[in-house]
Amino acid sequence: MSELINIQKQSLRFLNALLSNTSGLALLSAILASPGALAAADEERPSVWIELGGQLERVDTPQTILNPPFFNLAIPPVLNTLVDSQRPSRYSNGADGKITIVPEATDWVLSAAVRYGRTKNARHLHYQTPGLPTVFNTSNLKPVVNKPVRRNYGDGQSNFAESHFLLDFQVGKDVGLGLFGMGGNSVISVGVRYAQFTSSSDATLHARPVLGYAAAIQYKTSILHKYHSIHHPFSATYAATVHTTRHSHGVGPSVSWDASLPVAGSREGLTMAFDWGLTGALLFGKQQTAEGHRTTGYGAYFLSNVKHTHSYAHGADHARTKSMLIPNVGGFAGVSLKFPNAKVSLGYRGDFFFNATDSGLDARDAANRNFYGPFATVSIGLGG
Repeated sequence: MSELINIQKQSLRFLNALLSNTSGLALLSAILASPGALAAADEERPSVWIELGGQLERVDTPQTILNPPFFNLAIPPVLNTLVDSQRPSRYSNGADGKITIVPEATDWVLSAAVRYGRTKNARHLHYQTPGLPTVFNTSNLKPVVNKPVRRNYGDGQSNFAESHFLLDFQVGKDVGLGLFGMGGNSVISVGVRYAQFTSSSDATLHARPVLGYAAAIQYKTSILHKYHSIHHPFSATYAATVHTTRHSHGVGPSVSWDASLPVAGSREGLTMAFDWGLTGALLFGKQQTAEGHRTTGYGAYFLSNVKHTHSYAHGADHARTKSMLIPNVGGFAGVSLKFPNAKVSLGYRGDFFFNATDSGLDARDAANRNFYGPFATVSIGLGG
């Protein structure tokens, strides 16, 4: 619950900052635009647009967690602690920029765009039971001697980092929105997209999932020749570590459709418009994964007051590289306020990359990489 509250607070702070910055830039653009500029003809509109923005992204980062055999021995609260401590962050902050060139007296559009997002988080979860109850031996009224109280526990610490990077170069043509009229724009573009995804994680786990008392063992003392019953505890303690690095990249052809339909305002002045777009790409690239994990265990129990112990250690390291075809689809929808030389946009955007990463540990496991969420951008026009 506390994580959800923190995420909601972070989202509100992010959106408030975006709205404040974009509103301020839009107001500045409106002030700088003279009355003559507001009445400029289409041929006097800017030929170069610079766009800057940000996005609060929900990131679906697949991550195969370490699941050693001692997880099967843990009670649910201990198991949940060990599993949840390995979960990656669900949100990241993204930024993007774009330069668009519209040559005078043509319907052609040239653009270069970049998007970048990253997240980094650390987790530390701990759970322990109240301890073993006191054990009484009522047979023959023999006194009971108990060892110091021990506890079941689970402790997990992890660090996770993720980043994604997109680069687009496109050439398009404005074919218009004749069906809707009102001076709408409809740009169909083809080009090249490059995508890169990187993540790393480290986790350290400690647990005592096995704990109990053995049967009572009776001993005769030298004092008054009385008998004592001693309940020895038995237990097993484990530790595990895992480290992973994953990197995927690809480049390939892309196609997109971006459209804007004015819904209010004047063609020469302030206009409110509904914007949408679709993107598709086929990326040819590689997936690289390197990971290593270690598990150790130690157990102790008593037989006839003689302590017996057992221990084990297991580890594995893997490195994999595979060439892949990564299909990609995406889209956005939003609203914008347009001035002759400025634009402010708010909306929701998502990108989905299929089989983009190897999320496995001991074996390859192809998984999708998706990021989506609300965005805000400010565009400033130059030239004209």
